[in-house]
Amino acid sequence: MAESSTGHETGSDRSFVSRIGDDFTTTTWVLIPIGIGLNAVGGFIVNLLKLPLFMDNIGTVLLAIMAGPWAAALTGALSNFVSAMLGSPQQLAFLPVPVAIGLVAGVLARRGWFDDVKRVLVSALVIWIVATLIATPIVVVVFGGVTGAGPSLVTGVLVASGRALVESALTAQFLVEFFDKGATTFIAYFIGKAVPPRYLPPQGQQIYSSQK
Repeated sequence: MAESSTGHETGSDRSFVSRIGDDFTTTTWVLIPIGIGLNAVGGFIVNLLKLPLFMDNIGTVLLAIMAGPWAAALTGALSNFVSAMLGSPQQLAFLPVPVAIGLVAGVLARRGWFDDVKRVLVSALVIWIVATLIATPIVVVVFGGVTGAGPSLVTGVLVASGRALVESALTAQFLVEFFDKGATTFIAYFIGKAVPPRYLPPQGQQIYSSQK
């Protein structure tokens, strides 16, 4: 099956299901497991080094840039399922976060917001806001402000300084997500830029070829 280019077009004259299908070219199906692997490796390194970050959505944002929102959302969702099966069941509670990141980053990429570094910065800020708005209520309501990873290290420091738990959790989530999503977005962008064009899905080819 030939891979059709979507570029920055909205395709309003075509069905919604058909436009979703455009994300899933043969190349995209090959890249999805790679994206899941990148998410897992990023999360493993952070846990190994005990860093107050996540870095588990690099592959999700990469697929968003290369293939589009739906492929990215699927990559993010599958990554959390894999993490849950490998011993981190709390990742299931956070399933909406990578799905939202994938959708938002994919829409931004499709509309040209990954076409240069300045626009990538704006995309990183949008992704940070979306991730924070979705993840923070989950952390506070489901886990009482402490999840044992990422912002929890910062939360512990803030609680020890005399702040209330909820206030500490909100502050920690806000700060950690800022640095994490900024780094995640730029790492994904530059990984994609380093991939030879012939290995990219149509959207990725158009985004990176426009920068030469």
